[in-house]
Amino acid sequence: MNFNSFRFILLFSTVVLLNSCLDTTDTTVLSSDASFVSLTLAKNDSVKLAVFTLVGDTIVNLDSLPYNTKVDSVYPTFSFKSVGRVTLFFPPGSIKDSMIITGTDTVNFTKPIRVRNYATDLVHYKDYYVKVNVHRVQPELYVWKNLGETLSPQSANNQKTIMQNDSMFYYLNDGTTAYLFISKDGSSWNSKNITGFPVNTPIEDLIQFNGKFYVTRDVNNIYSSSNGLNWAKLAVTTFNFKSLLYVFNNKLWAVVQASDLSYHFATSTNGVNWDMLTGELPANFPVRGFASLSFATRTGKPKVLVLGGYSASDEYLKSNFSSEDCKYWINFSSENSIGRHSLDSLAPGSSIISYDNKLLLFGAVEKDGLMTGNYYRQSIDEGMSWQVSDTTYNRIREAYVSKVSGTERDTILYNNLPFRSFQSVVVNNSHQIFIVGGKSNTKMMLDIWTGKLNRKSFVRQ
Repeated sequence: MNFNSFRFILLFSTVVLLNSCLDTTDTTVLSSDASFVSLTLAKNDSVKLAVFTLVGDTIVNLDSLPYNTKVDSVYPTFSFKSVGRVTLFFPPGSIKDSMIITGTDTVNFTKPIRVRNYATDLVHYKDYYVKVNVHRVQPELYVWKNLGETLSPQSANNQKTIMQNDSMFYYLNDGTTAYLFISKDGSSWNSKNITGFPVNTPIEDLIQFNGKFYVTRDVNNIYSSSNGLNWAKLAVTTFNFKSLLYVFNNKLWAVVQASDLSYHFATSTNGVNWDMLTGELPANFPVRGFASLSFATRTGKPKVLVLGGYSASDEYLKSNFSSEDCKYWINFSSENSIGRHSLDSLAPGSSIISYDNKLLLFGAVEKDGLMTGNYYRQSIDEGMSWQVSDTTYNRIREAYVSKVSGTERDTILYNNLPFRSFQSVVVNNSHQIFIVGGKSNTKMMLDIWTGKLNRKSFVRQ
């Protein structure tokens, strides 16, 4: 056999071999898996935020879409393990009973609907329910309720409420007798007998520390109670107490006066043994009658704020002190150059709470020594500046049902709340705020208001 004949036979054999390899039937395998993979919505910017999860047999966005998001005409895009045909079944009363998804039709998701996906074999299918959650209430709205005049009508010169074990302890004294009332909800109060509680001293610095109650009285007395009912006097003879400040870094802090009449900070880890710190108070730092708060910043750093109050010479101050270590202090009021920190119209007896990563300040407007209105401010920069809440969502408001139309409306709380100062403002474990009592000029206030940011009721924040 010559070389050319051999080459021809080799080429012929290769062609036959290739033809035998290619001579197969190209069969498509049909899937029987109709399982859900994902869902996205399109129509407006808000619906695009929805992230859907399969919970049992329901496809749902666990984090609700923003309030008033329109979901009555949106484009759904489903993804399944395999898709032969996708049909939507609408609830009774809808314009149509069902529709096959083509990708060009909009869908109304205001009510849950059922989706059936057939796998590519068009035999096996799976049914799911689709629920699109949209917030039904404005998350940033504070809703308030007036609990009425539920406080004791006892004529009292001084009152203070503190929260302990999610209960409100409402103390008051009239100069000769001390009273205590305890409540969980602010509507019903139980009277308790107390012993040893000071009755002829202001109780504005009443404080809770390490599960115990403390209050001071001028000169060298501090009173303590482990249950809020039975009080004992603790004598400290090295200096005079002026007022308790706050709890910071696991210590109870106070303003005290040394034997040379200078004013200092003092600290205690147990409320019994006290250490007076060297160095006098900062200039214009109050010694009594202030509003104070120990709180955590957005980054978790501890911080304190001391606002207003009276100086050693009994002058009412418009100061606004802040510190992160209780050694170096900044007076935001003296730092002010454009008026946004000004507290010039704030009457004595204000209250501060930390709530929803901001500070809320409650008090009264003072003019010529009289209260003339309510003073409500919020701070989003840890007390450096205070703003009037002038937006619809951030204003504290009261929700009520109109007797004329029967529809629910909102009215600004401070248009309805009788102005006051020296009120107690406390927050329970359910994020419910309580405004308890106070004074309106010479009148003792017996009413209680309670409110809450809507978002604080959501299971998922």
